[in-house]
Amino acid sequence: MKLNRICPVAAGLCLACALQTHAATPTVGQPAPTLSFAQLFGAPDGTKTDWPSLKGKVVVLEFWATWCAPCIAEIPDLNELATSLAASHVQFISVDDEDPAVVKNFLAKKHMEGWVGIGKSIFDDYGVQSRPTTIVIDPQGRIAATMNPQQLVKDQLIALAEGKPVVFESDPGAATMAAAQKAMQEQIAAMKNPAAGSAVKPLFEFSIRPGDANAMPMTFTGADKATGQSSIDMRNAPLSLLIPWATELPEVRVSVHGDADKAHYNMHLNAPNLDLDQLAPLLQQAIAAATGVKLTRHAEEEDAYVLQATAQADSKLTKTVSNHGSMCMYDAREGKLTMINTSLDDLAQSLEGALRIPVLNETKIPGEFDAGFSFPKDDFDATKAALETNLGLTLVKAKRTIERVSVDPMPVSDKSAPVVADKSTSVPGPSVQTIAIPRQ
Repeated sequence: MKLNRICPVAAGLCLACALQTHAATPTVGQPAPTLSFAQLFGAPDGTKTDWPSLKGKVVVLEFWATWCAPCIAEIPDLNELATSLAASHVQFISVDDEDPAVVKNFLAKKHMEGWVGIGKSIFDDYGVQSRPTTIVIDPQGRIAATMNPQQLVKDQLIALAEGKPVVFESDPGAATMAAAQKAMQEQIAAMKNPAAGSAVKPLFEFSIRPGDANAMPMTFTGADKATGQSSIDMRNAPLSLLIPWATELPEVRVSVHGDADKAHYNMHLNAPNLDLDQLAPLLQQAIAAATGVKLTRHAEEEDAYVLQATAQADSKLTKTVSNHGSMCMYDAREGKLTMINTSLDDLAQSLEGALRIPVLNETKIPGEFDAGFSFPKDDFDATKAALETNLGLTLVKAKRTIERVSVDPMPVSDKSAPVVADKSTSVPGPSVQTIAIPRQ
């Protein structure tokens, strides 16, 4: 299981974010902070990015990173928007804080319209805590809006460039998200072993504590390249999310019975070279013991869909451009599937969540891929057609032996009995907010 894989199926959007402490985001109407870039790609030689030079233009700042899978997923739509506004006095600038060589290598594989600026202090100057984040600057150099890139509207940008009053759609989740990030930082720190603050770092940490059933489930993943330590923190997660994560089965194959799914939990895991496949049995037993449930594994032959390759697969599958972050998500609200740096096994899991029937990958095609296409939820024929058109893959109905897990409150008489765990799967559960901390 990939440490940094982002929720395979979700009712809402996932967000990759650099969890850091920054100044407050400038408010609407304030003068925009200085644009300071160490390097600028895609701009004519001699281009200046100070506000006097940009006066009269609407500037769209897109804060992103090559490791941010949701950022990469937005590039096609942003490219299309930037191209359509090329003659409308609107300048798109994508802002990254990575090594210029890393960004240059990415741009050689993935075209981005507009300019791409490299700068570190600009993230703090603009109070940017999560990526992707979009900040719109009006022709007078004032903050016009802070939003998610999906909220950008072409006609509004044109109107702003023409000097007309524009009321942008606000991002009601921004303040909530910022507060949640701060709270999670504090809570993660509190969950760690006291030795975490010492010079001697723990080799392995795992803890489960009560969470808030009324709060949004969130997952943070992090990796320290220097030490090889990786971490996962899940906040306010019900068992319908924890058990599939620990058993590596799609949620649709996990059945939580009785009142077992009412409680929510905070889970912290930190280990060197974190290998969830190796740790799965331990995690399953620990979660079951801590939450007072019994996991029962069973497998039966049943109807399933099999993912297979057609003759067009080689020409239609696109190798990933991401160097780290990954996501494979079906957004049920928009009917869109997005793949960034994910395998066809991950694709099968997302299809399973959308179709609500087990999907098995039998393509035997290795590697990670990028893709994005739409199909309606629960529609087999439309899904099959979309796969064939976009990826050169197809779905075939077949009988297969499917593993499932039942989660039941442990009877009082069984409290001391050993827990039997198994592999599990994934159904669209509560909307999950996922945040990936960049490599150190």
